[in-house]
Amino acid sequence: MKVYILAVCGAAILSALVMLLLPPGKTGKFIGGILKLFCLLVMLLPLLFFFTDFKTSFGASSQEEGMQPDGAFIESVFSRRAEQEEESLEALLKKEFSVEAEAQIGWKSVEYAFTVTDVLVSVKDFGIYENGEHILITEQIAGRVSGLYKDAEVTVQ
Repeated sequence: MKVYILAVCGAAILSALVMLLLPPGKTGKFIGGILKLFCLLVMLLPLLFFFTDFKTSFGASSQEEGMQPDGAFIESVFSRRAEQEEESLEALLKKEFSVEAEAQIGWKSVEYAFTVTDVLVSVKDFGIYENGEHILITEQIAGRVSGLYKDAEVTVQ
């Protein structure tokens, strides 16, 4: 606001000084009119910038050209989310099936959304299950994980 007031005052003082030096007659009136338009322009210039800034800040083209998402940040956030998914899946398998398993979740970013593409579950210890029952348990684990991640490719080893 201070700059605006100084600009208007400067334009008015400059116009007044030039008007004092102008010769009388048609040339003086013409230059005086131009100086009056100059003062008016200086006063209205902030409004012009307000409307052009308003148009460009809310226009569709400025959003496309303006801020772009940070790919490294999205990568790190989604990597952490995949690690959390792996930990929660391992805890779920331990709770429901009483097995020690290691889960690996493959993911991709589709339009900046986290999407699980594949799940690999490696059972390390079957616990209380005998040799013949581990095949049945792996099928149950595969079914349960497929239910959790419907669009992902599930592999249980």
